[in-house]
Amino acid sequence: MLETLEGVIGAISGFIWPIFLPFMLIAGAYMSLRMIFKVQRATTEKAKVKLKNVIGPASISLGAMIGTGAIIGVLGSLSNLVGQGQVHLEAMAIWAVIGAVVMIPVSYAETLGSKIMKKAPKEYISMLLSPKFALIYTLGFATLYIFGFGGFQFSGIDSVVTIITNKYSSMELTKIQRYMFIVIPVLLIIAVIVLSKKHSIFINSMTYMIGTAVVAYFAFFIMFVVKTSEYIPTYINGMAEGMKNPVNAMLGVPLGFILGMQRVLQTAETGLGALAMAAEESDSEPREAAMISLLPTIITIFVSILVTSYIASYGLSKGIIKYPADSVDRLAGYFETATYITGNFGLIVLSLFTVLSALTTLLGSYFFLNQLFQNKENTNIAIYLVIMITAGTLAVFGFNIIFDAVDLLLFVVGGINVTALAVFVTKKWKEYELER
Repeated sequence: MLETLEGVIGAISGFIWPIFLPFMLIAGAYMSLRMIFKVQRATTEKAKVKLKNVIGPASISLGAMIGTGAIIGVLGSLSNLVGQGQVHLEAMAIWAVIGAVVMIPVSYAETLGSKIMKKAPKEYISMLLSPKFALIYTLGFATLYIFGFGGFQFSGIDSVVTIITNKYSSMELTKIQRYMFIVIPVLLIIAVIVLSKKHSIFINSMTYMIGTAVVAYFAFFIMFVVKTSEYIPTYINGMAEGMKNPVNAMLGVPLGFILGMQRVLQTAETGLGALAMAAEESDSEPREAAMISLLPTIITIFVSILVTSYIASYGLSKGIIKYPADSVDRLAGYFETATYITGNFGLIVLSLFTVLSALTTLLGSYFFLNQLFQNKENTNIAIYLVIMITAGTLAVFGFNIIFDAVDLLLFVVGGINVTALAVFVTKKWKEYELER
């Protein structure tokens, strides 16, 4: 029964995405161009980026965006691409970059629009579309981010610990042991931070964790590229060959483009409203907030798409990684490729990156919960911890249906948010014109 339901969700997602992508690209391009070149000029003043306004929103956005999906989710898409017949998996990276060229301006525009209207996404969706759409958006975002993305983080940490214990010891942890020694400690860490009820501790935790993770990961990647510099032309050639010979999905849309755009939307969260909600953390001006939102978006796309695909491509060429494969084998191959080139430094950095980025994503989901539901603080904390316990439990004990629904929820949440913003730039923006 469960496998049938998962298959139905997968079939629906596979049917919708070739239709949703053209809509997202056209609507996103229309909305962002109108917002930047028409609405922005008439409704906002020029503004400079102030450092004090960068830390809060950038930490929340970057910490919430870069999770274990930056590696595990992209590896899954690459494996799927190879499984469907694409010889050159590097093609997905260039398709993702093409999609990002359109979607990065969407990040700017959605934050700008939210600041102009002085409303969070659920509020302007209610105003521009209807309260029912706002409710669907709110529930969809909560399920997608707090439950779906949260479950990915627990699965990611679980997979890393499993790989390390298998590699360096003969001990194989049971599901109960993994739950006790992985999920519960993670839950305790986030519970301590959230239960402190101190905003400064929350923001500082996000800032230091994601800052350490990203800096260490960049240092590792630079070392990896320097040591494999002779492979760069092969990687670029693989992109070109994959583009010339795409695997087409339904309606003739290249599968690499579909998977690449799914990863852009899932990891950088363009068009979902998360960046607009993070911008509420500061009192920045509309243009300033919009510019700040570009920083985490660009970093996330680079880390998740280009870095992961380059290392995976190299590992595949050396026979270290084999595709298609299940999630643990994919991640194990990625770790083996890293240690093959950079030794234990790569193993340590990837482990650190996985754990810290997972923690920041889990903490980021608490911030979004507070933005979505205006309950008492204790009520939101209780809801958050119950959801986290449930997500962690399901991640270890193999109930994957909610994770399979993530791509479907991306369609729902992104479609509603971008449609509302398109309505705003079409006819509602004049209400916010400045008096000249």
